Amino acid sequence: MKNSQPNAGSPAAADPQLEVTSIVERARVAQQAIDHYTQEQVDALVLAVGWSVVKDREALARLAVDEGGFGNYESKVMKIRNRVTGMIGDMARQRTVGVVEELPERGIVKIAKPVGVIAALIPTTGPDATPPVKALAALKARNAIIIAPHPRTWRTSALAVELMRKGCEQVGAPADLIQIVERPSIAKTAELMKQADLVVATGGEAMVKAAYS
Repeated sequence: MKNSQPNAGSPAAADPQLEVTSIVERARVAQQAIDHYTQEQVDALVLAVGWSVVKDREALARLAVDEGGFGNYESKVMKIRNRVTGMIGDMARQRTVGVVEELPERGIVKIAKPVGVIAALIPTTGPDATPPVKALAALKARNAIIIAPHPRTWRTSALAVELMRKGCEQVGAPADLIQIVERPSIAKTAELMKQADLVVATGGEAMVKAAYS
């Protein structure tokens, strides 16, 4: 598996704050590049990223089982396919650009606006399917996302991110819309939660409580 991050091995990697700041800065640049996207462009991006994962779901499932030791290969393949394609289908008709709802009787017009950079905490039990599910939701709303994987299964999440970055490039979108914290640690994850505009967490009670505090 090739490295999915362009800054691996850089001097910033020795300092958690500098490393995370570098990742977040690139994410902000990437997010600004799609801020003007039409709904059609957003939907094409989501579809490309999702199918990039689905096409290589077998390799992702194999690594998830080998690295994490949870579940079995056949179930993982099916889980990745179902969760990703299900997410794409669920969001297909949702509008996330421009006017998304009008309530004339109340004089309300709802206009969608990106949050910015999202930090997604990934549990060791879901390093394969959880990153794309979080990323697809983020991209649908024109956000960038940074994956904070579990140290035990970060290579699986890194492969998922690598596949999704390829999907971005296929439709001419910045690959840095989707990044990952490599060689994760508590310090890096804490710093990412501090710098991100929004934190979404999946996992145990302690991790989720820390994220939403």
